[in-house]
Amino acid sequence: MVMASAGTNRPGGGDGSPASAPFSSAPGCRMRKRRRLAPPAQAAGSSGSGGGGAGAGPSRDKHKRVRPASPSTSSSSQPSDADSGDGGEQGEEGAVDAEEEEELPQAGPPPPPQQQQVPASAAARAWPVAFGSLSVAGRSRDMEDTVSLRPGFCTWADGSPMHFFAVFDGHGGSHVAELCRDRMHEFLAEELAAEAAAFPQRLQQQQQAASAAGEGGTSSAAGADAASSSSAQQQEKEEEEEEERAWRAALSRAFRRVDALASRACACGRVASPPCRCPLSGSSGIVGSTAVVAVLVRGRVVVANCGDSRAVLCRRRAPVPLSDDHKPNRPDELARIQAAGGRVVFNNGHRVRGILAMSRALGDRMLRPEVIAEPEITVTDRTPEDECLILASDGMWDAVPNEIACSVARQCLQDGNPVTAPVDDAAAASGEGVAAAGPEPAERCSNAASLLVRLAFGRDSWDNISVVIIDLQRRE
Repeated sequence: MVMASAGTNRPGGGDGSPASAPFSSAPGCRMRKRRRLAPPAQAAGSSGSGGGGAGAGPSRDKHKRVRPASPSTSSSSQPSDADSGDGGEQGEEGAVDAEEEEELPQAGPPPPPQQQQVPASAAARAWPVAFGSLSVAGRSRDMEDTVSLRPGFCTWADGSPMHFFAVFDGHGGSHVAELCRDRMHEFLAEELAAEAAAFPQRLQQQQQAASAAGEGGTSSAAGADAASSSSAQQQEKEEEEEEERAWRAALSRAFRRVDALASRACACGRVASPPCRCPLSGSSGIVGSTAVVAVLVRGRVVVANCGDSRAVLCRRRAPVPLSDDHKPNRPDELARIQAAGGRVVFNNGHRVRGILAMSRALGDRMLRPEVIAEPEITVTDRTPEDECLILASDGMWDAVPNEIACSVARQCLQDGNPVTAPVDDAAAASGEGVAAAGPEPAERCSNAASLLVRLAFGRDSWDNISVVIIDLQRRE
């Protein structure tokens, strides 16, 4: 069994039509549309219909994304969104009216306005992301691995798109891994939406508390300027910390929800409570799956790992592990298992109770409390030197070291695909170098994943092999 997938996020969407909009044959329509959607400073002398379009600008600019962005980028992003609409004048006026109508319901319940207070163009702001995958049974008789590729599966509170990629390595059967593939991103999207709805309020409370604590400081002008600069830096730091706390909480809850379902899942496909009593349910108690999940949002990579699958970042031609395998002989895991009253027995490798070769997994209800489903979560800032992110099951990592995997993936991505415009820190902060959420074929990523699978197979890997390659550079 072989499963392959490929995709990319590029400016202008997935169908390619927006990219050709600037070359349409209606320059006059485009100019009128720019005047209607321009900020007030540029639309001072526009007509009545144009004034209506410009009037919507300040209300949207007033509620920009929580993370500060460059004003010039914000003002220029509106015409670019306008250019991606219909070519005719009536279509453009309808788009403007539709945009105004979409903003009217925002005066409803509190959570929706908090989600929609950013310009629509902010939802397209992202670092470059292209992806591809390959999953094969290898020399194993059964296929128990699954992969999940969900670009743009969710939107954060500031309008930033979030991309979901995951590898699930099942054991004892495939139904838990399939459950993770089908439900993990759904549960995570729900939890992130709940965190995003509460995020502005929590951030505002923190800022008010910090402002109240900072009152009564120095009264000199120089001291006031220094205090203001320090306060802005402190607010930005608090915002980042609050975001990370929210992402960690959402991932932990999503893993717990999937684990609760996995404990009731049966090989027949049913998820029932009390457990299913069909003939296939006899071994469901020792069926489970690993999970390594990567969420990309703006310039950060959030990785949650449970089990012995792995995420490795290729940075400056060197591997940077973003997860640590949960092996029973890992010192901290061994101490936790022994504290829970369990044992690690060497049986063709270190195994919990001599059965399971990992100390954390989703499912496996008969091996509790030694085997837990709590993920370890890391948050990593992206840099312009980051080349790719590799997610893979132990079928590859047991045969291919991190260094070789990064070198092979990097060379495969570079062959015939030179980097065109690396994202610098200034562009990332302002939201430039955007990538839309529509997936398009990314053959280079699928080729890199295929090459790593073949390399692991050639090195006598006897397990299922699943690889996901995420290209973090902008290439031709």
